Amino acid sequence: MAQTNTIAVDSGNSSFLVEEAVLFPFDDYSVPFRKDVLVNLIPGSRKPGDYREGASYDPNHPGDPVLQVGSEETCDSTEIVMPTVLEVDGEYRMWYYARGSKHPAAESPYWGGGAPMDPVRRLAYAISKDGINWEKPKLGLVEYNGNKQNNLIDVEGGNGWYVAYDPEEDDPAHRFKMISMGELMRLQVHFSPDGLRWTKGKIVGHGVEPAPPIKFNECWYLNGQGGPGPFNKTIPHPVDGASKREMITWVSYDFETWTQAAVPSFRRDPQPPRPIPDFEWHRGEQVHQGAALWDRGNVIIGIYGMYHNDTNDRLYATMDLGLLVSQDAMHYREPIPDFKIVPCFEESPLQNPGLGAGSKIMQAATLNIGDRTLHYYTSWEYPSRGMVRIATWPRDRLGFFSAVSRPVFHGQGYKDIPVEPHVISCPLRPSGEDTGIYLNVDGLGQYSQLQVELLDLQFRPLPGYSGKDCVDVDRNGLRQRVTWKQGNSIGHFEHQVRLRINWEGVRPEDARLYAAYVS
Repeated sequence: MAQTNTIAVDSGNSSFLVEEAVLFPFDDYSVPFRKDVLVNLIPGSRKPGDYREGASYDPNHPGDPVLQVGSEETCDSTEIVMPTVLEVDGEYRMWYYARGSKHPAAESPYWGGGAPMDPVRRLAYAISKDGINWEKPKLGLVEYNGNKQNNLIDVEGGNGWYVAYDPEEDDPAHRFKMISMGELMRLQVHFSPDGLRWTKGKIVGHGVEPAPPIKFNECWYLNGQGGPGPFNKTIPHPVDGASKREMITWVSYDFETWTQAAVPSFRRDPQPPRPIPDFEWHRGEQVHQGAALWDRGNVIIGIYGMYHNDTNDRLYATMDLGLLVSQDAMHYREPIPDFKIVPCFEESPLQNPGLGAGSKIMQAATLNIGDRTLHYYTSWEYPSRGMVRIATWPRDRLGFFSAVSRPVFHGQGYKDIPVEPHVISCPLRPSGEDTGIYLNVDGLGQYSQLQVELLDLQFRPLPGYSGKDCVDVDRNGLRQRVTWKQGNSIGHFEHQVRLRINWEGVRPEDARLYAAYVS
């Protein structure tokens, strides 16, 4: 049998065994050592040729929502929100909350001002070959508006469902798993062999508005919104009554027995010893609906709901999306606090400007598809509600390292300050003779290059793998393989190594490093 390469990653508080280690510039555990470099994040493109300064650029962005509300007779004519998006067997599948307007009890939404909609949400389904063009298959499973020619999933009602796919599950009837939120925000598990027909399991927890669960290091993690109400305040604020929305996480090894205690994962509201500015649930900076998680093997990337409100009236709240990282799927940090990786501006619908509503967007799922990274999200509240949109980046280019410009330190009084832009990774232990290093880079050429050298655990250069031995990386691309004079493989070492990446050339500040891969 062909040998499978593995990379042992020791990033301080966690150790991983992965087929590919991905070193992102915004992950300060995988790349802890930096000199004379800057960490930059990039907002995603939300329309073709998004020309905002510092933003991603995608001339082929579809612009319009990739999944739009249906006609008046359909089950999703008034609302599409909170999708789960998964890749299963070479295609993309989406489960989303849907509401139509044909229920006898349909009425205007509680905010007012919108078209009548069904009083309860249902779970609907869509499929795609490319993640952009989606179809709503007629499943024939659930009756709506007098017939079953719709895309509704056969699962009992509720107000929230999130799906996970577990191809390693021994029981075929449990390959698809679901967490749903019912009365009083109690959580319940469901199982399915195909993601379409579900059996209901037991109530497993209380008090949370969940986000999609993920399996990480053979364990299931479910995060969601703790607070501000008493139903979902598993971890009380240390000051009585000063409750705000925060991100908390539960854990299970079998998807049925979950911890009732939760991990305080991430929060944005003040805690003692900082003064408490108010005791109003809906005012201030908060975390909305936890985070949508993306498992990259040695790091978890989360896109979270960045909630803002100067008042205690939810009508005027706005919500952007922010970026989080974690090494253990429980504790999260922002690489650049309050940075809007997907901003909400100009997302407000214009059909009813008299509402005075703020722009609100909701995180959903992040995937790499082809040479793009896509994040699926929806708008929230007010007509028209929902519809699935995407933010895009060139693959894995959510942020980059750049060198400090040397002229910055060439003024009077700075003549003796050495400028040596470089970064050093955490310890790695490659296996497999053909293991290589690849760089996701831009801005390289005649005047700017990158060099990669290997160090031992004690930061000493390894013979034959120094910067002088490295063939300059001077070509741009999503995955440029690093070569030394003696070859391009690093898989024969029997000890841990570190990567040192150096910025070279007369204009090193032109070079942008988005990611390094070891595989």
